[in-house]
Amino acid sequence: MAYTTVTLQHSKTKVMKHAPVGFSWTSLCLFFCPAIYRRDWKSLILMLPLCILTLGLANIVFFFTYNKLYLKHLLAQGYEIKVHGVPHVSQSNL
Repeated sequence: MAYTTVTLQHSKTKVMKHAPVGFSWTSLCLFFCPAIYRRDWKSLILMLPLCILTLGLANIVFFFTYNKLYLKHLLAQGYEIKVHGVPHVSQSNL
């Protein structure tokens, strides 16, 4: 699990999810299993064949990029970043 997480909330359903940020330690240890656990089917369809075809060498790329890929998928699905403690701020411009 990544050290830092971002809290996201879906704008219509109000479902909250936590998305890790940074290096994916779970992908390092469990390869494509975090995509199954998070029900991130798009990433699983991308990761599984590449891992099989490259005999696991593609995982070197996914260690560094999977958390960012997962966060982008959540944002595309309509989730918004929720900032705790400050009600009038919706997103940081970092």
